[in-house]
Amino acid sequence: MQHEKEKQTYNLEINEALESFGSTRNGLSAVDARQRLAEYGRNELTARRTPLWRRIIEPFASYFVLVIIAAAVISAFERKWFETIIISVIVVVNAIIYYFQQFSVSRVLKTLREQDKQFVLTLRDGEEEKINSELLVPGDVIYISEGMKIPADGRLIEANNVQADESLLTGESLPIHKHAGAVAGTKQIYDQANMLFKGSYLSSGSGMLLICGTGNATELGAINTLAAEADDGKTPIEIKIDDLTKKLLIGIMAVTIVVFGLAIYRGIHLEEAIAYTLSILVSAVPEGLPVAMTLVLLFSARRMAKQKALVKHIAAMETMGAITLIATDKTGTITQNKLAVADMYTAHNDKKTFHEAVRASLNGDVDNTEDPLDKILHVEVEHTRIPRDWKKVKEFPFDQRLRLSGVLWQHPKGYSLYVKGAPEQILHHCRPTKALAEAKTQLAAFTSHGYRTIGFAQKDSKSMPEALDHGVLSNMSFDGFIGLSDQLRAGVSNAIKQAQQAGIKVVMLTGDHVETAGHIARKVGIANGHGGITDSSVLASGSPEEIRKALETNTVFGRVLPEHKYALLKAIKKHEITAMTGDGVNDIPALVEADAGLAMGAGTDAAKDASDIVLINSNFQTIMNAVRVGRTVLANIRKMVVYLVGTNSGEILIMLLALLFNMPLPLTAVMILWVNLVTDGVSVIPLGLSPAEEHHMKQPPKDPRAPLLEGYMLNRSILLAIIMATMVLFIFSFTLHHGEAYARTAAFLSLIVIQWANAFNMNFEFKSWVYNFVHPNYKLVVAISASILVNIIVFMTPIKEYFNLVSLLPYDALIAIVLPVLATLLLCDMHKLISNLLIKHR
Repeated sequence: MQHEKEKQTYNLEINEALESFGSTRNGLSAVDARQRLAEYGRNELTARRTPLWRRIIEPFASYFVLVIIAAAVISAFERKWFETIIISVIVVVNAIIYYFQQFSVSRVLKTLREQDKQFVLTLRDGEEEKINSELLVPGDVIYISEGMKIPADGRLIEANNVQADESLLTGESLPIHKHAGAVAGTKQIYDQANMLFKGSYLSSGSGMLLICGTGNATELGAINTLAAEADDGKTPIEIKIDDLTKKLLIGIMAVTIVVFGLAIYRGIHLEEAIAYTLSILVSAVPEGLPVAMTLVLLFSARRMAKQKALVKHIAAMETMGAITLIATDKTGTITQNKLAVADMYTAHNDKKTFHEAVRASLNGDVDNTEDPLDKILHVEVEHTRIPRDWKKVKEFPFDQRLRLSGVLWQHPKGYSLYVKGAPEQILHHCRPTKALAEAKTQLAAFTSHGYRTIGFAQKDSKSMPEALDHGVLSNMSFDGFIGLSDQLRAGVSNAIKQAQQAGIKVVMLTGDHVETAGHIARKVGIANGHGGITDSSVLASGSPEEIRKALETNTVFGRVLPEHKYALLKAIKKHEITAMTGDGVNDIPALVEADAGLAMGAGTDAAKDASDIVLINSNFQTIMNAVRVGRTVLANIRKMVVYLVGTNSGEILIMLLALLFNMPLPLTAVMILWVNLVTDGVSVIPLGLSPAEEHHMKQPPKDPRAPLLEGYMLNRSILLAIIMATMVLFIFSFTLHHGEAYARTAAFLSLIVIQWANAFNMNFEFKSWVYNFVHPNYKLVVAISASILVNIIVFMTPIKEYFNLVSLLPYDALIAIVLPVLATLLLCDMHKLISNLLIKHR
C-alpha cells in the first residue's frame, strides 16, 4: 500500500502530496502517528528468517555427508569403535566449519538494521519533537539538514539548495540537485528529483520532507527483501561434488550387491558375508575427502589473503576457479568513486584566465567550500588567487529552474557576475560568437567521453543584480567547460584483459548514463567500439531467455537498478558461474545471488557482510589473483578426487575380481581402511596444495553444466583403478604359494607403494612424474616420507600382528615394490602424453 502510493508521489504538487497522505505542513497528530505505527509497523528493515531446525541440519544435508554418516553407523553396528569415532569426528568438524561460515553471512541484515538508528526532528501536532527514526510513519513531516542520513523515503515539501548523495542506491558519483516541485511522467529513482531515499545522505542544503515509505516499503527495504530472497544455496562446485557422490553411491551399492551375491555363491557363511560386505561398503567410501578438502581450502584461504582477498565463505574459492562471467559495478569497482577533473576547454588564450573565472564562480568560503562540486573544482584552481581589491558581495545558490549558480563580485570598475552550471544553459545565455560555435562542438566531444560537464561564463555590470533571471543572464561571455569523470582504479585495464584471455566474460552493470558507462567500458576494454552497450530496459522487463540473449551481444548495461542486477544474475543461473563485484547497499541482492559475491574493501559494511570474498585493496586485479588461486584450488580438488576415487575404485575392483575368480581375499577390511585414512589421507592434502600450473590461466573455464570429472580426468581415474587391481592381484597370485597371510602382506605392500606412485603422478596434470624432480612439491615429498616411515614401523614392528602381516623375503618385497611402481608411473605418463596430443588437436 505504501509502496504504490510512494511511486506516484513525485508527480503531485506539494499540497496534493500532503493530502494524499492525510497530512499537513504541521505534520500528523500524536493520535494519528500512533495509529499509523500500529498499521505500518516500525521504520526498520526486516527479513524472512530461516527456521532454526533447517539451519541445524543444513551441514548434514549433502549426499556426501549422508554417505559418511551411513558408514559411521555401519562401523558402529560392527562394533568397530575406532573407525566409528574417526568418521564421526570428520562429520562434526565439517558441521562446525559450516556454522562458523554461516554466522558471518547472516550479519548482513543485522548490519543494515543497526545503521538505521538515529534521531530526527519531526512535527507532531504542529510542534517540533525529536523522535527515534524507527518511530516515523507515512505522513510524518521532518526537518532535514546538511550531512543528515535520510531515515525514510520522502517527498520534499521545502528545499533550500538541497543536494543528495545517492551513490549508495544508484551508483551516481556526484550529488544530485533536488527541488520541491512536481515531476511529470514516470521516472526511475535516479530521475525523481523531488524525492529523497532512505540510506542516502544530504550533501548540502536544508528543507522539509514528507515521509512516504518506511521500513521494507522503501527503496532500501526493497534491496533488503531481494537480499533475503536471493539464492545463497550451494555453490556450483558443491553441487557437482554432490552429483559425483550420488553416482559413487549408486556404484558402491551396485558393487556391494554383487560382492554379497558372490560371497554367498562361494559358500561363505551368511553372517560372515554380511559383515564382509558391510566392511567393503565402509572401505569404499573416501572418508578422508571432506577433511582433506576442508584443510586444503583453509590453507588456500591463507594464500588468497596474501593476495589481498579475504575469504569469508570457504567454498567460494572453488567457485572462483570455475567462474565464467564477472558482473561488475562501475562506481567503486572499475573506478574509485572519486570524481576529478578529466579535461577542460576554454575560449581564452591561456588557462590562467579560465582558472580565475572558475575560482571566482565557487560558492561559499573560497578556501573552505562545502559544496562537493566546488571542492573538486577548488583542487584544480587552488593556486589561482582572486585580486585583493575584489569583494564577494552576493552568492546565488543553485537554481533548479535555471540549472546554474552564481557569485557576484564587486571591484573598482563595478560588478562582475560569474556563473557555472549545466553547459547547455550556459551556452544558451552567452552572446553568439565564433568561440561559442566551437564550444558546442567541444561539448559534444565531452558528452561522448561520458564526462560530467560544467559550463562557466561571466558578465560585467555597473549595478548589483538582486536575483538571477534570464534578463540578468543574457549576453554573457563564455569562459569554458570542465569535464569531470570518476577516476579509474590502477591496473583495472590489465586485469580485465587477463580475465578475457582466461575465457571469462566481463559485464559492467552501472546506474550511470549509457554514454558514461560506454566511455569507461571502452577505456578499460570491457567494450569495443560502439557496440555491446545498452540500457537496462531488457533487464527491467525481459524474460530470462531475453536477458540471456541480450547478454550474447552486450557487455555494458547503463541506468541499472539493484533489481536489474538481481534479475540478470537470476536469469543466467545454471548457465554461467558468476562473480559479482560491488561496494554499496545497491549491490547486496546481486552479491548474494551471485555464485561468488566480491565486495570492495573500501565499500560499505553491509556489502562486505553480504559477500563471499572481500577485496581488501579494492583492486580489480585482486579478482584475477583470486581467480588464479581459485583455478589452482579447483584443479587440485580434481586431482584429489581422481586420486581418491581411483584408489577406492581400485580397492573395490580388487575384491570383486578376487571373488569373481574364486581367489582368496587379497586384502582385509582393516588394510583397506588403513590405506584410505593413513596412506591416502597423508598424501591427498599435499596434492590439494600443489602449486599453480602454467595452463591454468591460459584455458577457458569449463562448461558450468559439465560434471566435476570428465574426459581425460575420468579416464585417468579408471586407469588408476585398473592398474591398482591388476598389480595387486598379480603380486598376490605371484606370492600365494607362500600362503595366504604372506600373499596378503605382499599385496598390502604393493597397494601402499602404488598410492605413493599415484601421488607423484597426480601432482602434475599433464607433465610427467619426472617433473617432480624439477619443481618438487615439498609438502608432498615430506608427506610421503612420513608415510614411508609410518609404514616401515607397521611392517617391521609387532604392530604388524594387528594387520595379520608376516615378514617377506627380500626378493618378494622388491618385486612387490618395484613392479607396481614402474607400471603405475609409466602407464600414467603414457595417458598424459595421449591426453596432451588429443587436446592440442581439438
